[in-house]
Amino acid sequence: MYVKFTAAIICITLCSLNVVAAVKRTPIRTTLEGSTRTTVEMMPSPNSSVHWMSAVIFIAGFAGFLGWGISAYNCSLEREEIAEDLPNQNNFATSTSTPSSPSINPVISGKNIIQFTPRLSENLETKSQTLSPEEFYSQLQQEDYWDNNEDSNNNPSAS
Repeated sequence: MYVKFTAAIICITLCSLNVVAAVKRTPIRTTLEGSTRTTVEMMPSPNSSVHWMSAVIFIAGFAGFLGWGISAYNCSLEREEIAEDLPNQNNFATSTSTPSSPSINPVISGKNIIQFTPRLSENLETKSQTLSPEEFYSQLQQEDYWDNNEDSNNNPSAS
């Protein structure tokens, strides 16, 4: 993971150097047409197109390595959270892994994930059935979680 971030930093540095080299102008002593006096002209680098192409390649490398590094970092965070929660989740999840090929539990749990108990209406007989969209919407409309908090926030003198 750190190697990928280091490669991204190297790519952005090389991209910056190529951009500087592409826009750099070189002073050249020359004579103007029809005159014998010498003058100094600022001439663009003869390899500026090569520098621009290299800059584009290095910025693409930077984006690729940065994305790859962030992905690896996020995967390592998820593995740590799952490893921390595995002892607590043994009675909730069933594992399909074999000893020769360990795999991550199908239930992904973390510190910021809340597991809700399923809500069932009175007319459903078993807990294994799911709610229809209409029943879910009606139960959602019946519950108002923000009602108490809104009153105290809107009326500061009511405390």
